[in-house]
Amino acid sequence: QGRDAVDYLNRICGAQIDVPINKVAYTQLLNVRGGIEGDVTVTRVAQDEFYLLDAAATQNRTFNWLKGQIGDDEFVTITDVTSAYVMLGVMGPKSRELLLKLTDADLSNEAFPFGTSQEIDLGYARVRATRMTYVGELGWEINAPSEFAQHLYDAIMEAGADLGVVNAGYHAMSSCRIEKGYRHWGDDITDEETPVEAGLRFAVDFNKEAFNGRDVLLDQKAN
Repeated sequence: QGRDAVDYLNRICGAQIDVPINKVAYTQLLNVRGGIEGDVTVTRVAQDEFYLLDAAATQNRTFNWLKGQIGDDEFVTITDVTSAYVMLGVMGPKSRELLLKLTDADLSNEAFPFGTSQEIDLGYARVRATRMTYVGELGWEINAPSEFAQHLYDAIMEAGADLGVVNAGYHAMSSCRIEKGYRHWGDDITDEETPVEAGLRFAVDFNKEAFNGRDVLLDQKAN
């Protein structure tokens, strides 16, 4: 967050970050060589505030890399809020039907399009629900204060019992994302590959005037 948050993020991200509030940008964090330092989503929660979601295993690496990218003349504050929130992925063809048992929010495609985020009531918790999925199906990522983790998990499992809800293991989820063609940082992509090389050109806004590795990516794209 901060006065220069938009410009800072647009410089280190391939995607366009200057989006409407509650819009989610899927993007790669890029070094000056165009290499992928992170594979993240960035949600705009206010004009000068953004919520970045990364994999749990890269929490410290990404946090320190982000801090190191702040310019001397940029007013940007980065806060690691990992311990304050739980993230529950509710994904699958019946995920909307399940969540509607726990909320009065409108989860239709018209009211809650893919790639957007909203604060809604879910069970007894106020959560940030993001229409995003890592398994290639309909789904939401539920970010909630950590103290509501057990309640939300129990409520979701109870509400989904008659819908066939199951716990998905990490490798099962990984199999689904491979089938969908979603990348995983550290396996498919690293700081040595660029979005062009990784088939992620759709996540790069080449119309931005300047961002890390832009000339490298344009040259690769041309060739």
